[in-house]
Amino acid sequence: MTDVNCLKHFAVAIKNNLSSMALTEAQIGEIQVQQMSFSSKGFAVIIGITGGRSGRVIIDTDMATAKALSNSINGEDIDEEFVLDTMAEVANIVSGNGISLVNNANPGMRLMLTPPSIFLGEKLMIVSPKLNAEMMTIHTDFGELLISIGFEGGR
Repeated sequence: MTDVNCLKHFAVAIKNNLSSMALTEAQIGEIQVQQMSFSSKGFAVIIGITGGRSGRVIIDTDMATAKALSNSINGEDIDEEFVLDTMAEVANIVSGNGISLVNNANPGMRLMLTPPSIFLGEKLMIVSPKLNAEMMTIHTDFGELLISIGFEGGR
């Protein structure tokens, strides 16, 4: 299994989940190899991957996009704390569905997820020195999200 295949499963999950939760159509960008580090847009949700391989999923965006997406999902204007909860749940749902698709396509992998962690801040650098990661941009009516998936020990 290559990480590109893994990311393609996550693309399906994010398209389906954003369509049903936020009533928006997601346009999926090209898959790119991620450098060891990248600059966050200011709002990152990170979920660990355990089981057959160790790694992590990152969904990164800016606060304005997170708030607009969360408002759409909840059907009302919500405060920042509820935005954090909503985006953590979005990342959980997308990652859970993505991992299920990966596991179904790769019997025996038995990948599992850890609870999400949220990182906020300007000039936030995300560094993954021991992971080989790939990423893609997701374009929505609310703004752009970046999804990155990385695993220890190569592609």
